[in-house]
Amino acid sequence: MLGLLSTLVLAAAGSAGAQGFDLDFNPRTVINHSFPAITNAPFIPAGEATAEIVRDDELVLGVVVNGEARAYPVNQLTGPRREIINDTLGGVDIA
Repeated sequence: MLGLLSTLVLAAAGSAGAQGFDLDFNPRTVINHSFPAITNAPFIPAGEATAEIVRDDELVLGVVVNGEARAYPVNQLTGPRREIINDTLGGVDIA
């Protein structure tokens, strides 16, 4: 039984390489490009966030620190030039 399992695992690994997958992924590899952080994110109080600014069905990332809450639209966190927002929330620096 163990032999069959080993054969299946090796066959699956071999077929992944044959299909063009990069099996040499190293999570410690340094990427040669960087994206500048957003350091002055626009802030709108929840009572002023109209549907023109944030749609009712828009996906947001909610963060609460020391009783202070903020919602960051996910589309502001993704894109060709954005990946991180540096902010201060509840007296704590967050990223």
